[in-house]
Amino acid sequence: MQLKDILEENSIKAISDKTNISEENLEALFAGEFELLKKVKTMGFISIIEREYGADMKALRKEARAYYDAHHDEDGIVLDAPLVERKKGRSKVIVLLILVLIGGASWYFATQFDRQKFKTLLPFYGSKTTSDVAIKDAVDRDPELSIEHAIENNRSN
Repeated sequence: MQLKDILEENSIKAISDKTNISEENLEALFAGEFELLKKVKTMGFISIIEREYGADMKALRKEARAYYDAHHDEDGIVLDAPLVERKKGRSKVIVLLILVLIGGASWYFATQFDRQKFKTLLPFYGSKTTSDVAIKDAVDRDPELSIEHAIENNRSN
């Protein structure tokens, strides 16, 4: 299939819908107005049309290459910078370090923190409730409620 066959069978809009190339770019390409398009886009559009329609567009490709070779612009600046690869293991080390620091701080807080300060932070820490005192008094009065008595009963059964 040639370019003229594609244009006879399809409208510019239908080609644009199928290839996702704008109608303006297609019109410029088919009219041979290569000055409106960059070389990379032109060659890419030709490849897309060849792929989508199974067309042989060697003549248009040759015409485009001849135009761009004749009108080679030296105005553009191309900077070639080396690609820097990111090390992916670095973030895992930082997360591990943060977890270790949090664990160390938690251990210090739980074991070394001044107990008086801890009592002021948590008012219920170290204070006995009335139910705790009542249970202890009940165990002291009735020896059958003691742990030792429960262990002896468990051994005898």
